[in-house]
Amino acid sequence: MDIIVPFSIRKRELGGVVSDEAKKIFEKLKEKPQLAVTISAKGLPERTTLHKVYATTPDGARRLLFFCRHAPAPMPPNSCRGKRKSALPPAPLPPERWVLLFYRDKGDEVGDNMSPKNPAYEDQLGRNLVQAVQDLQADTPKNPRCERF
Repeated sequence: MDIIVPFSIRKRELGGVVSDEAKKIFEKLKEKPQLAVTISAKGLPERTTLHKVYATTPDGARRLLFFCRHAPAPMPPNSCRGKRKSALPPAPLPPERWVLLFYRDKGDEVGDNMSPKNPAYEDQLGRNLVQAVQDLQADTPKNPRCERF
């Protein structure tokens, strides 16, 4: 699993710098992705999921939210047009890439309740998702717009 922090989210959610505290949470999540809870949201594109993470740090409780755009399922070996069998094995799936959307304190109006029932969460989720996707689309080796962990 790769964790991606778009620069706009880094600025908005982390004050412009990914702290050591955040990096520790990312490493723990990469080791144990089952720590995240999958949550629903209206209007997400197909194959996209949201993952909420509860973390305890020396500075207090944190709530993180990631989105993941999953690769399409591989096609069965004999699903190509025509009946020719391929000797090549199917291509491996790329690693999951989780993109940070929120990094909040538990006492924050969004961090307290990351659910569709919270209007503050719904409003900020839309804005952060748009900003994150814009950074991902503009990201190039010469002009990076994301940090990877």
